[in-house]
Amino acid sequence: PKTDIVFLKVHKSASSTVMNILFRFGETHNLTFAFPIGGGNQLFYPRHFLARFVQGFSPRSPQRFNILCHHMRFLQPEVHKVVSSSAFYFSILRNPVKLMESSFAYYKGTSAFSRARSLEEFLSQPYHYYNPTDGDSHYARNLMTFDFGFNPDGDVSAERVQLMLKAIEASFDLLLISEYFDESMVLLKEMLCWDLDSVVSFPLNIRDSSTKSPLSDTIVEKIKDWNRLDWEIYTHFNRTFWERIDRDIGRERMQREVKALRERQGELARTCLQGMGSVAPKHIKDSSLRPLQHGNAKILGYNLKHGLDKETERMCRRLVTPELQYSSALYKKQFAQKAP
Repeated sequence: PKTDIVFLKVHKSASSTVMNILFRFGETHNLTFAFPIGGGNQLFYPRHFLARFVQGFSPRSPQRFNILCHHMRFLQPEVHKVVSSSAFYFSILRNPVKLMESSFAYYKGTSAFSRARSLEEFLSQPYHYYNPTDGDSHYARNLMTFDFGFNPDGDVSAERVQLMLKAIEASFDLLLISEYFDESMVLLKEMLCWDLDSVVSFPLNIRDSSTKSPLSDTIVEKIKDWNRLDWEIYTHFNRTFWERIDRDIGRERMQREVKALRERQGELARTCLQGMGSVAPKHIKDSSLRPLQHGNAKILGYNLKHGLDKETERMCRRLVTPELQYSSALYKKQFAQKAP
């Protein structure tokens, strides 16, 4: 199994669920994480990543970390300094239409979105609300482009788009698609030589459907237009994703693998969860399993069954622990005060 991994955690793209998979794998295999200094949950985002943002990094004795997966704005020469040269790089993308709808609810407090009453209103005259020089403007336009390190307000010429796609292809071994999450996990498992249980997960940091709104065709087109660079990235890598499945796995075997993954997830849900599924924040009984609530989104969580044996309880708890709590527990473990 591969143990040196860089995951570019793209916002609002099922990336918290992927992060949970990496946290569990790293914890089980006793790997080191490249944590933000002081144990925060972002690597000084939205600044471009620098090696010195990582706790324990020193240019004089460059320590290599196994897993780099906290929110960052990608800058490969700096990433190279903290991970092994053979590290596996991957990220996950989401349809920019859904991503923008999600961002609008989640980042409602940002300068671009706070004054618009609805996404429709924002898109009717975006420049009335959006100012590219605002420090949080990246949440409102081409967010994936921004996370990959590029200028979200750059021009959309065919030539520039090609350069950007080529640069992403040169840096990343695999780009997953959140709309095909299970297929993505099968592909990831293959590429990393991991076993099935390593990529099983329960969806984390997801919104209650009451805060989601259906979008008209006109709005969909406006979103694509406003996020043209993201749309180019997404359509390109959605295509190469399926090309890779056809080349490396084949559709029939993929169906079998996805079925096995879903069956195992069902088994774990029956073992671990009260009521089999996610619940609204107010119904989460154990406060240590309550996810951070943000903007207008209602973020769901889970309740564990009572009376599980110790080993099972530990496995189940790992599966449903929200990102911030899990990250801080791993940070404390990695930087525990060494007794003299």
